[in-house]
Amino acid sequence: MQFRYEDFEKFQKGLMEKQEAERFLNWINSPEGEQAAQVWIEKEWENFDHKDGATDQKITKIRSLPTPFKWKNIAATVLILLSAVAVFYFNSQSTPPVEYQLSEIPKEITRTSPKGKKLKVTLSDGSTVHLNSESSISYKSNFNESRVLELTGEAFFEVMSDSTRPFKVITRDIATVALGTSFNINAYEEKEEILISLSSGKIKIEDTEDNSKESFFVQPGQSIGYAHKDRILRNKDIAIEKAIQWKSGILEFEDKPLEEVLFTLERWYGVSFSTIKGKIPYHKCSGKFKPNEYLDNVLEALSHSIEFEYTIENKDVKLNFK
Repeated sequence: MQFRYEDFEKFQKGLMEKQEAERFLNWINSPEGEQAAQVWIEKEWENFDHKDGATDQKITKIRSLPTPFKWKNIAATVLILLSAVAVFYFNSQSTPPVEYQLSEIPKEITRTSPKGKKLKVTLSDGSTVHLNSESSISYKSNFNESRVLELTGEAFFEVMSDSTRPFKVITRDIATVALGTSFNINAYEEKEEILISLSSGKIKIEDTEDNSKESFFVQPGQSIGYAHKDRILRNKDIAIEKAIQWKSGILEFEDKPLEEVLFTLERWYGVSFSTIKGKIPYHKCSGKFKPNEYLDNVLEALSHSIEFEYTIENKDVKLNFK
């Protein structure tokens, strides 16, 4: 293997491939390579002497080439330096370059069902969320990594099973955690109590503001109420079928104040109620209506037990209490 004078400079600047550099080092340690190194050093010395003389032509410097004995010392020194360069050379080539990437900031995603509408949302992990009227969920664009979302209003969740990534729903100051299950959460803002009903699987409820509290585990068919005032979880005697019948368009009131019923009707039908005369009386209502019943039929039924008249103009409903 023969190397040229230019190869010394090529090696010195780190322009050789790793295998070529290895062959160059083996050659330079041979008698032929040592002789070539000596020639290279002589030329470098002459070039340096020429440049130095051109810098100041008024000063005459007597320079003599080193004796053969000195050449051996210089050549040995050069070999040591070249070996040092080789260590750096191979380390820099064997270590892959570090790639720096700017991590993308996750974006906030919100899905909302307006008044009078329901919405089905399929999440990136395969889980499904059924949003009731005037409800919303918010989550990050990297949801598939954390499986955490926030709920306002009411929704029924069908969660894909994944034992390594719990599915967490945050509603104000509590979190409902599931692995693979289906459950309903009613957490409308005006209600004093959050209602959580488990259809299948297993969930636990955590206090997001007090880590010292133990998690509460819920069994299938069980409903739990959480009151904000005292921050206490209570068992509720509510059948799971009733808790999720809104998904099928079934509207039911069971001993509910009229004002709360009107709130529900506003969401359900996307209307607004106002009174022409008098205030909304405190009156409890009960009733169950077939799927997707007309608003006119619902109000007609309510007016039989509570004396009032009503008019419907587009999305505005005016009530006149007698």
